[in-house]
Amino acid sequence: MNRFYEINKTLQWIIAIIMFLIILAILTIWMKIVVENLPGYFLIFIVAPLWQFFTTPLFRLIGLYKYLSPMLLVFGASDKKYDLHNGTSFDYLFVMRKYKSGTKLKQKILDYFLDGLLRIIEKIENGSLSEKVIVRGSSYFFSDRTATKLGFKLSKTNIVEKINILANYLDLVWMYSLAQGKLAFPSLKHIRTAEIEGTKLVANKTKLIALSSYLKRK
Repeated sequence: MNRFYEINKTLQWIIAIIMFLIILAILTIWMKIVVENLPGYFLIFIVAPLWQFFTTPLFRLIGLYKYLSPMLLVFGASDKKYDLHNGTSFDYLFVMRKYKSGTKLKQKILDYFLDGLLRIIEKIENGSLSEKVIVRGSSYFFSDRTATKLGFKLSKTNIVEKINILANYLDLVWMYSLAQGKLAFPSLKHIRTAEIEGTKLVANKTKLIALSSYLKRK
């Protein structure tokens, strides 16, 4: 669990609001720069990751971000679609800093991802989520081989999602590098969208549990 959310609730709200006001100030300054100097648009590669970091506490507190595990969240959840997202840089700071970069960290991220998928299965089984729900996310969470093995179908990522990933590329680079244990640059052209229907996810429950148990033993 993210240790930030173990502190006093009132203090969480105070910090979250202060952080949100800071990012609003940064956005205001950026927009003024853009108006006066069009190349300032390129600062989006810095502003977008800052937005992700500074808005995370507030978005979680108001329910925009619903966490399935400490490093897996769903944004705009509905009975029809669950768009999965890796934890933000804010989550990395509080959750992943105790893990050594490289294999151990990569395995723990995958473990948290599996915990999240098992949480979705639990929701489907207890009737709080439709079995027809489409669960989807970008394949940089795991390899194409692992995604296929777990029953996910892979397809080309649409242009809107690629633009969003590109805007947050700096975040993606350092998170990906930590998982690889060295400086590494993920290729946008190799990113795929992985998706699976709720019924098929439930059907693969045994595989998910087996892989999760294996990772926890390691």
